[in-house]
Amino acid sequence: MLHHRSMPYRRLALLTLAAVMLVALMSACGKKEKDTVIATYNNGGQVTDKEFEKYIAYQILSGNSQIAMYASIPQIKEQLVKQYIAAKVLGDQISAEEKDKVKKDSKTFKENVEKARNTQPDFKQQLKDNDLSVADMVAFYEETLKFQSYYSSKGEEFKTQVTDEEIKAEFDKAPSDYNVVTVRHILIGTNDPNTGAELKSEEEALKTAEDVKAKLEAGGDWEALAKEYSTDDGSKNNGGLYEKQVAGDWVAEFKEAANTQPVGEIGEPVLTQFGYHVIKVESREEATSADKLSEESKESISMQLASTKLNEYIVSEQDKLGIVVTLPQEPSESPSASESPAESPAESPSESPSAS
Repeated sequence: MLHHRSMPYRRLALLTLAAVMLVALMSACGKKEKDTVIATYNNGGQVTDKEFEKYIAYQILSGNSQIAMYASIPQIKEQLVKQYIAAKVLGDQISAEEKDKVKKDSKTFKENVEKARNTQPDFKQQLKDNDLSVADMVAFYEETLKFQSYYSSKGEEFKTQVTDEEIKAEFDKAPSDYNVVTVRHILIGTNDPNTGAELKSEEEALKTAEDVKAKLEAGGDWEALAKEYSTDDGSKNNGGLYEKQVAGDWVAEFKEAANTQPVGEIGEPVLTQFGYHVIKVESREEATSADKLSEESKESISMQLASTKLNEYIVSEQDKLGIVVTLPQEPSESPSASESPAESPAESPSESPSAS
């Protein structure tokens, strides 16, 4: 969870596909007498409401129910349908060899779905309720794999086009993001990352963090105190240690402390979205020029730039599809469209200070 810049293209593809899941749409719409075309695109392509609802159901049954919160955002439905169509069309452009691999991979998936249907009454009922057959599930699974393959291949293609000049320009925007820092920290978390339940109020977390800082300054053992107090599973059993990490991989407040706090001193508690951190910077190697970056950092920048180019390319390809979306009128009361899952892909939050 520490290296957000090195997010693989496969994972990026999954995040892009996640944007097409409007989970509550099925229950809101109910059963229909006749399928309604909600989108058309080049060469006679079309998507019906039933197809889109089935795809949503497939995503839910595949474990993506966290996108349910976006079901009440009617303003973004048109965008989501366009993304769904683009994924279908672009994924179908992969090579015959890649399509054969997808077919082979889908066999195991089909077996698992059939087994679940035959042994899990609840799953069988969910398939029935959403009018999903095993063939439907397999078809959607194959579409997903094909788009992942397309996205990954295009990502590697754009990566080869990144120049040294572009890497230097990206580095020059924020050189300190590439400092290599070793820190110890103890996180006094405010919320459970899995359930969202409150662990402590900010005031309580700050008081505990100040107590922990005092104990450390009095000679307390990092190993023992991290195990006792820290809620960061990624470091609590290692004395809170993150060794030789690129500063830009951390959330802004933690990054700032890692880049500015005097080496060897325990700083004042730092508040991030995860809670209060008690931080000691053990070493810091300043990044002075792009030429002196590690190969890992250069690779990270290259992937970041390639990802930007790839996403711009996907949008341009989507625009070429001539997609026309005609959705039913929705109620006006809904959350802001700025909360679109395309802009904020839902992921389980991490208690580590990494920026995700």
